[in-house]
Amino acid sequence: MSKHLLIIGGGSAATTAARAVIARGGRVTLIHEGLPLGGCCLHVGCVPSKYLIRAAEQNHHCHSSVFPGFTPRGADIDQQALFEDLRSNITALRERNYEHPLPQLKGLRLIKGWGKLTGPQSVEVNGEKITGDAVLIATGSRTQLAEAESLPQEVVLSNENLFDQKQLPHSVIVIGGGYIAVELSQMMNRLGTQVTTLQRSGHILSAQPSYLGQGLGEVMRSEGVNLHCGVDLKNLELGGDGVIAHVEIDGQAQTFTAEKVLMSRGRLANTDQLDLEKAQITTGKNGYLEVNERMQTSNPHVYAAGDVLGGHMLVYTASAEAERVVADLYGEAPSPWEASSVPWVVFSDPQIAGVGLSEEEALQQGFNVECAELSVARWPRFSTVNQRTGFLKMFRDPQTDTLLGARALCPEAGDLMSELSLIIRHKLPLTEIANALVPYLTLSEGIQRCASNFYD
Repeated sequence: MSKHLLIIGGGSAATTAARAVIARGGRVTLIHEGLPLGGCCLHVGCVPSKYLIRAAEQNHHCHSSVFPGFTPRGADIDQQALFEDLRSNITALRERNYEHPLPQLKGLRLIKGWGKLTGPQSVEVNGEKITGDAVLIATGSRTQLAEAESLPQEVVLSNENLFDQKQLPHSVIVIGGGYIAVELSQMMNRLGTQVTTLQRSGHILSAQPSYLGQGLGEVMRSEGVNLHCGVDLKNLELGGDGVIAHVEIDGQAQTFTAEKVLMSRGRLANTDQLDLEKAQITTGKNGYLEVNERMQTSNPHVYAAGDVLGGHMLVYTASAEAERVVADLYGEAPSPWEASSVPWVVFSDPQIAGVGLSEEEALQQGFNVECAELSVARWPRFSTVNQRTGFLKMFRDPQTDTLLGARALCPEAGDLMSELSLIIRHKLPLTEIANALVPYLTLSEGIQRCASNFYD
């Protein structure tokens, strides 16, 4: 049964869906504009940010050491060379993973242009109307810039243009305290930028329990980030070194100045130019699309996947959602993954990561929650190398002896989450985890030791 899927977008969700349809013998018309093929993750998200985060980490270790007997003497940084290598890596990845292989797929037509819906099964691009069996919207999201609209573009940064710079600014005001703001604040500070981060909520990473944001906030301040929480931003204007932020903190008016401002407070779905009304599709807050478990919008012929939905906004969930779209299109059972077992990580140092429910969420859902904690200071992998900051927390349902969720603030925290996700997904008894044999001085030993604390 051949199908023709029209896809608007060029990122992970779009290209995953395209490959999945072609693999089933179908046809795809993939329409994209804006970011090149590969989308947000490759060009303005995961790849460039983690490259610079690792570079910043290396520079940080050139200036400080947890081992006695070392006298770090710093490093000379050629930021222009760093950014050139970053862009070279992105180009190579784009060519290898997208631009070279995709045109070779039989049944795939690539069109560069802005696609708009003309009906539930038709799209117009570059003056051409194309009809298919269904449409997939995978147009992603962008940074909310409303608070900086009065400023000239050259002083306003976001994740969409930061990685196109030849070098980082001497000083920057970061507006926001979510994972993007946190990662970029620490990275820029470690590469020599004077960073002031202004967060509206009482702690950074406000969607997570306070002990995570407050713990990381202490680390960031100790490294030199000028972090303020509970900030009411009044306005931004030109002046001083470049930009002035007028704010109120604890009822007191304050101002901060920097060469540039980086906006990272909220995102908008890229749906405003799609003519959704022609397919009777409505949007939610900030333009995000709402879908059912089959990934259908309010029009059953139009699917959506990826960051355009809001929610997780992770590259791997975008790909999983795209697979579900194609499975539904072909009348197949969707892949069995649950939102409750989706792991996530903030690539700060130390990292923050989690999976499943937090303790507060579990209590709200009526569970009788037990919590076990292992501190980094009691974790051989870290304590033997003089690392002391952080912890792993696990939350257990004592009635079923199963894991409800976990949160971690520690080095390499993200690498814990796949194992913990499997424990949740397969409802493994935590007694089995506590009694498991694991290698000494490993990350997994931390999971075993933390689980054992439930039974001490």
